[in-house]
Amino acid sequence: MRLLLPFAATAAIALASTGLASTGLASAGAASAGAASAGAASAGAASAGAAEALTAPGGILATGSAAASPADCAGAGVSDFNGDGLEDVAVGDLFANPGGLAGAGAAHVLFGRGESGKIVTVPETKAGDGFGWSVRLAKIDGDGCADLLVGAPYADVAGVEDAGAVYVVYGGPGGRTVRLVAPKPEADAHFGWSLTSGGTMVAVGAPHEDADGTADSGAVYLFDTATLGTGRRISQETEGVTGNGEAGDMFGWSLAIGRLGGAADEPDLAVGVPYENDDGAGRQVDAGKRDSGSITVIYDVREPKDEYGSRKWDLREVARSETGDRFGYAMAYAERDDVGYLAVSAPLGDGGAVKDSGLVQLFQSSGTQAITPLATLHQGSEGAPGEGYGFSLAFTGEGGGGEVRLAVGVPFDADGQGGVRLITMGEQGPGRLITQNGAGDHFGWSVGFSGNRLVAGAPDRGGAGAVVLLGRNDTEGVPLSPGTGGIPALEGAASVDFGASVG
Repeated sequence: MRLLLPFAATAAIALASTGLASTGLASAGAASAGAASAGAASAGAASAGAAEALTAPGGILATGSAAASPADCAGAGVSDFNGDGLEDVAVGDLFANPGGLAGAGAAHVLFGRGESGKIVTVPETKAGDGFGWSVRLAKIDGDGCADLLVGAPYADVAGVEDAGAVYVVYGGPGGRTVRLVAPKPEADAHFGWSLTSGGTMVAVGAPHEDADGTADSGAVYLFDTATLGTGRRISQETEGVTGNGEAGDMFGWSLAIGRLGGAADEPDLAVGVPYENDDGAGRQVDAGKRDSGSITVIYDVREPKDEYGSRKWDLREVARSETGDRFGYAMAYAERDDVGYLAVSAPLGDGGAVKDSGLVQLFQSSGTQAITPLATLHQGSEGAPGEGYGFSLAFTGEGGGGEVRLAVGVPFDADGQGGVRLITMGEQGPGRLITQNGAGDHFGWSVGFSGNRLVAGAPDRGGAGAVVLLGRNDTEGVPLSPGTGGIPALEGAASVDFGASVG
């Protein structure tokens, strides 16, 4: 198994040696580095079930229920998985050892403010799958309860090594589990590296796929979970998609679905391409500003088309572009009333006058306005080279009339403690800095929201990892980790890098 680093940075960023990264950082286009092996363990976590399996094009029904208990989902909130009326949060435990399988991974659903929780695994998980690499709670069926999406980008599929898979674990009563895979699995494609959803549409990134014969150029797959049809593949060579696939681009590294300038009632797809070179028009290799990055917005993706409409942004179109900026590394989307907001990070961009301190570019759109650049966010003189401002992003305020807030992860400060910047749309300044952990914890590696509560991961805290929940008016957050409070621990097994992903 070839395990890739989540963040291939420059020498300016020296990460503590963990299961997620190490000091000798390689290029993501050909990265290696073994993730930390999980400790010896036995027994397993609560399984998503093992009833009769059904096969459908593009997905395998693994069956069973992972919900806390049968519940009435009427009136459930956006992220209410078990239908108890409280917003929940999903946390990835991607190098955990369920059943003694090193690095098989697990996902956790923390209910409410973390008073209790549920561990989710799937029966077919194997050692090294990385189940939990990406997680997201979203409503993708019609029962009202939120459903859990879990990426396992190192899973073998039909004997194809590290092809990757995504599991849809339906919340509420009678939950079932569906496995989504690429129609033609490819070795080392890492399908499930990124994921997002909008209604019944699920988008899955496979950024290491050798798309159209080009090494690591990347691809994205779209699924309609209402029909379980075969996934539709989109690459930079798809008709109408602006740009072209070049070696190491990593198209699909990050994803977002929203209203981004297409038809008012149709979803659009934003795709991050952080390892693309800014090399002008045409197809070049090893030319221009290496790994400057870009994003591509593809319009009206609900239905397949002979030719899509799209728009591409290189960082130089909205801010100063330099080699290694990684524009498109993380993305987040939210709506308020008729306005859509898209945040896109360049965690090694030059924030203000501080080289390699990171920046986030905001875009906005509406039912009558195409997507346009809005503002460039950074820490100004408070930033420092290599802090990774924008390593992770999350919005809250989607669909409501309240304020829209953006969380920006900054996990790589001088001692690796990390932090999160909390920014309210329309306000000036770098935003409120939240720090609540110790040296080497990498607080802010992941960020998300559960209702009005900020959720931030600190995957290197205490060996197992942790998340912190911070309410809208709280001055100090609640740290949570497996085996503390009401959060269950893996039975006879170990958590490793709990909090590396949240959603």
